[in-house]
Amino acid sequence: MQLEDAQHIILFGGSFDPPHVAHVALPMAAREAICADLVAYVPAAKAPHKLDKVQTDSTHRLAMLRLALEGAEHAAIVTDELDRAADGKPSYTVDTLETLRERLLPQARMRLLIGADQVRIFDKWREPERVIELAQPLVMVRPPDTRESLLASLEDDAARQAWAPRLIDVPAVEISSTGIRERVARGESITGMVNPAVKRYIREHGLYKP
Repeated sequence: MQLEDAQHIILFGGSFDPPHVAHVALPMAAREAICADLVAYVPAAKAPHKLDKVQTDSTHRLAMLRLALEGAEHAAIVTDELDRAADGKPSYTVDTLETLRERLLPQARMRLLIGADQVRIFDKWREPERVIELAQPLVMVRPPDTRESLLASLEDDAARQAWAPRLIDVPAVEISSTGIRERVARGESITGMVNPAVKRYIREHGLYKP
């Protein structure tokens, strides 16, 4: 299914540096849970909270994401943030959502898939109220967080009541892009952590070496 034809879309953003198996499995579990048509992956040009970190060139990250999603029926890639990168500005979710709203069917519904860590800093996002208006957040709750611990960490009852319906449980998958980069740098195996095609790409292009 094409993005422009979908009625119910989950948007999932990230650096995908590199994309790993949880980047595929968890959003797809969320899609099934809420019966969405499609997961749209949005690779960030430069995440605002990672401006001080070195990031792999977007050409490589996009190529790896395409390999990771090859054959996935209910997945699409949105390159809007990468396409805006020429002016050197960081990626803001609200700008991407505004652009997508103009491209999608009038009746299409967007949900923004985020991790529990982002709930705690959501008020620091650019125009958080507008983000919610455009794409109601869908929060992946996984260990060590639980629904109860996440809600208890919020400041007041109003916030807890607002976020409670947005929570969704997903399987616990102990994999991170940071850990994969560190393993590659140490010469350790990443078999099973990334798609075999992504593993080959990392090796062939010498990514994440010291």
